[in-house]
Amino acid sequence: MADEPEPQEDDGPQAPRGWSPHPPEKMLITPWVAGIGGLLVFLTVVFVVVWLPVHTFDPPPSNDWAPLSAQAVKGRSLFASNNCFVCHSGYSRPQDVREALYFLYPKVSQPGDFYGSDQSPNLLGTERTGPDLSQESGWHPPDWQYAHFYDPRYVDPRSLMPPMKSLFSDAQVQDLTQFVETRSGKSGLLRYAGQIYAKNVVLTVQGFPKPYTGFQGAHKPIVAQKEVEPPPKQLEEAPNLSQIDRSYWLSANPLPVTEDNLLRGKEVFLARCVGCHGPKGDGKGPGANFMSPPPADFTDKDDACCGGDTGPGDFYYRILRGWTGTGMENFGDRLSVDDIWRVVLFVKTIPNGTLANDRVPEPKDYIPWQPSKELLAWLATRQQQKNNPSFAKTQSTDPFMQEATRVFPGLGPADSIVVPGFSTPLDLQDAAAGIKGIYQQMLDQAWADARSRGDKLPPTSQKDIPPVVEGQQ
Repeated sequence: MADEPEPQEDDGPQAPRGWSPHPPEKMLITPWVAGIGGLLVFLTVVFVVVWLPVHTFDPPPSNDWAPLSAQAVKGRSLFASNNCFVCHSGYSRPQDVREALYFLYPKVSQPGDFYGSDQSPNLLGTERTGPDLSQESGWHPPDWQYAHFYDPRYVDPRSLMPPMKSLFSDAQVQDLTQFVETRSGKSGLLRYAGQIYAKNVVLTVQGFPKPYTGFQGAHKPIVAQKEVEPPPKQLEEAPNLSQIDRSYWLSANPLPVTEDNLLRGKEVFLARCVGCHGPKGDGKGPGANFMSPPPADFTDKDDACCGGDTGPGDFYYRILRGWTGTGMENFGDRLSVDDIWRVVLFVKTIPNGTLANDRVPEPKDYIPWQPSKELLAWLATRQQQKNNPSFAKTQSTDPFMQEATRVFPGLGPADSIVVPGFSTPLDLQDAAAGIKGIYQQMLDQAWADARSRGDKLPPTSQKDIPPVVEGQQ
């Protein structure tokens, strides 16, 4: 057999005879050039997206803008340095899933709300694990904030927030609280002024001292109450009823007293209310030491059946809208209507020991409420349903009167209540004037502090723009 020729090594495609060979290939973009090009693209994006907006976007202050006081600026620094903004946004957006979770009338933030160096850079937040705090101002009194910062479970047993008791001193938590209470512009200052005015009324009426400041309540007993003699010929509970819309004063519970409803009410109470009202319902929860007045005690049978301000409608309204001036906050956007009524049903069984472990509340434990003769006489002669301002055809456009009406929805235009220790009667006109005075004092102090810091400020006329009415954009 003839020898076969050995196969030659394939050098790739051969150029046809007479053609010039293909020149050797070379990389035109070297790694060095690619790196420089990528860096230029990155810097361009940063310039357009970050630097340019920060240095060219300078919106004018919104009508709701207000500067921060010197104490609030210190609190903002603590808020930022402890990374509170990571979980809590400083910018409310209408598309947020948690928008309106805690507040019945949220306000969507506008760019001009964060005008000036004291709010720059804005603490927008990233993860948004906690609720938006851009409109937190005025929804809680300072003593609630102290309990919340010390241990959030004291006021919200379901909270994921870590305790702050080891991070802040008494002075620092007061600075932080001042920031939270005044960060929301003029509308927030208006709510906070209403909170301060209502706190003064509640403490005077109920005979409690001012609450402890900072974290002092953690090491102090619950504040003691002194006896306050009501004025003659005036219902003892009249000042308390002034903070409940009179449409609810004689409302009955629409749900039947069944074991299922009572059991569900107990479940919600244990999940939401024991931090303040205590596992026994006696108002001695862990958060009670911080607050004045302390949380309500539900263990009194006489109060459950016959109190002038303990009817089912009264309790429902307080759970729905809160009680300004106290640590009782609103649950209107966190509980269903039926669950609020179920809690009201259950509260009327607490004097019969239904908070005991493994105790199922039964209909026989329920204590029916009946309006007293004194309450009915008061309603017939002094505060009548027809004078309910909620039914008025024309609503006031004065923001201070609107805040007074929100804080004291049980007062009619002609109502006047005597408060021992108060220099003026409790009526809508005096409440509006008092709230306006507190608001103006806080706003003037914030402007003075901003000037002393050398902050960029708009014309002085900006200060004279009235606060934004709650619920309006």
